[in-house]
Amino acid sequence: MKIRGSEIILMAILLFQIASSQEEFFQPRFHKEIPRKNEKELKIKISGDIGVFYILPGSNDKIVVIDGYSRIAERNLVNVEYFVDDDIGYLDFELTRGPSIKGSGDEKWYIKLCRDLPTTLNIELGAGKADIELGGLSLKNLKISTGVSSTNLKFTTPNKITMRRFEIGAGIVKFNGEKLGNARFKNLKISSGMGSLNIDLSGDLLNDADINFEIGFGNLDIYLPKDVGAIITSSLSFFTSKKFDNFYKRGNKFISFNYENAPKKINIFIESGLGNVGVRWVE
Repeated sequence: MKIRGSEIILMAILLFQIASSQEEFFQPRFHKEIPRKNEKELKIKISGDIGVFYILPGSNDKIVVIDGYSRIAERNLVNVEYFVDDDIGYLDFELTRGPSIKGSGDEKWYIKLCRDLPTTLNIELGAGKADIELGGLSLKNLKISTGVSSTNLKFTTPNKITMRRFEIGAGIVKFNGEKLGNARFKNLKISSGMGSLNIDLSGDLLNDADINFEIGFGNLDIYLPKDVGAIITSSLSFFTSKKFDNFYKRGNKFISFNYENAPKKINIFIESGLGNVGVRWVE
């Protein structure tokens, strides 16, 4: 059977339309690179009212590489400032909602960070989505604040240095943390007003780390590596149900059965107003 030229053209048009719809017509709208000079440390703030954010490791010869894509004519307002003072690089990325922007998915932002400079990173997100991969960076301090959002945070590989302070503050959210033990933190504080939190603590978890949860309303699922012993101190309201797998109770504490022989031990503190709290084990 012969295929006529008009049919070939029609098929090509259909394929192009399918590919375009999959890409959702996102077009490049912003690009900025800041080369590395003689900085010895970084302090970075990333804030955005709306949009989809991808924050991930970059190359060692750049402080940051930022790429923005939009599928509508109206654009959000972006401001990037960078300066160096006393060998410390200060980066401020701010994205604010354009006057007629309504959808949180109309823009995508890819922000790639320098890997091997000790960094204090502050991420503040409003409404939108974020996919954050911070494995392999050199984070001294990390603070993530979200409003009404869906956030995925990963540490696929270990942080290169010990993290002094790690804070997550979530409003009305769905929050997934994967291999957060690779952050190599001493103290982790997670607070949430309302939503669902899945916190996977597998990875290169430090011995004697302290982890604090303050949950208003919602579900909290914690996943612990099997080679770590844990003591849970909980303050749960009458309206919160709990399920701690392979723990026994002593006073107001819950102690994992493997605690005495575990090579690493951590302390977990949980406060919850209304919802469900579960602790499970992973390889």
